[in-house]
Amino acid sequence: MTNINIPPGLFDENVELFSYEGTAMALHNGQAVKLFDLPAKFLKKIEKHLNQNEPAERALELAGYSSPEAKLNKYVVCRFGHFDSSPDFKNGELVDSEFVDCGYRGKCPMEGVVCGSVWINKRIVSTFEIQLIKLLAKEDTIPVIAEKLGISINTLETRKKILFEKLGVLSRPRMVSKCYDIGILKPVGCLN
Repeated sequence: MTNINIPPGLFDENVELFSYEGTAMALHNGQAVKLFDLPAKFLKKIEKHLNQNEPAERALELAGYSSPEAKLNKYVVCRFGHFDSSPDFKNGELVDSEFVDCGYRGKCPMEGVVCGSVWINKRIVSTFEIQLIKLLAKEDTIPVIAEKLGISINTLETRKKILFEKLGVLSRPRMVSKCYDIGILKPVGCLN
């Protein structure tokens, strides 16, 4: 028997928010719909979440998202836009944000404000550590990775050890598996 990971919202009452080409979408009642086609009760909870996050609201306004719809769309794309197997609305309640690799991590002035920081085991994962995860997930050797990062092999080994402790793993394959599960790594051809 094969275990298949069914996305939330396909066969249950939960909702999975995701981003498709910069547009906030949702999987709800077995259908993929645009964010603003969700029932009002879900939209109100997202609006409340944004309104309670004053730094994110200010950052979105400073970035030029002036209309409530544009702000809400960008907030969902940045904060909940990863399509995964963990529902964003579970039992009608909005859950914590997730890691979204929008392609601007490390360069976005709103990073850690609108999208929120990446947390693993109650510890923040830095932009450098996300870059390290992506390099360790490839087949490059440690010396090659150290050269790409512009650091010594000893520094790389130290940073790798700290990263593995944060993730609670002991090997690169386990790190890769865990990072796919939490969305830091994603398969080629993924929606966002």
